[in-house]
Amino acid sequence: MRGRPLKDLAVGDNAELTRVATAGDVAEFIDSIGDHNPIHRDYEYAASTRFEKPIVPGMWTAALVSAVLGTRLPGPGCVYVGQEIAFTRPVYFGDRITARVEVVERLAERNRVRLKTVCVNQDGHEVLVGEALLSPPKQAVAYTRRETGPARVAHWALQPTLWAAHTTSAWARLGTAWVSAWHGEPRRPRPNRDGG
Repeated sequence: MRGRPLKDLAVGDNAELTRVATAGDVAEFIDSIGDHNPIHRDYEYAASTRFEKPIVPGMWTAALVSAVLGTRLPGPGCVYVGQEIAFTRPVYFGDRITARVEVVERLAERNRVRLKTVCVNQDGHEVLVGEALLSPPKQAVAYTRRETGPARVAHWALQPTLWAAHTTSAWARLGTAWVSAWHGEPRRPRPNRDGG
């Protein structure tokens, strides 16, 4: 990834990324921020709303804009100053969302850049529109994601524990199914081996 300073940015420069709003990714996002609004998880509740089914939190969609800004344009080293957002349509689980940003103004005297921000779904419908104000890095930043470090080491160090937990869980489910099946059938008397 490359962070671009103001001198390397021009009006019209743009970037985008696309993500699918998978149930797992959105659930992790919801859990991490604690947004347990039933509109995002409870099908019965959501069916009673105008959306008719659970919707993805708007801030998940807005976070895609942040990801484009922080990784692509201007990229690493930029700092968010402000963001105006309007959510124009709901995002549903399974939607493919493309977040796009475009430089609309360079503010050299304050080392700021103003960008148009928009997210569209797989049908090309806008689901978010807005404008971001950022401070790009003062100098170009060349950043390569580190494959080592505490987080990476912890990931690999904890893998055996994770595998053990998955295995234990699978055995527990299998045991529960076996016990349920065993107790669900009527018991038959065992034949007496003595012939009696």
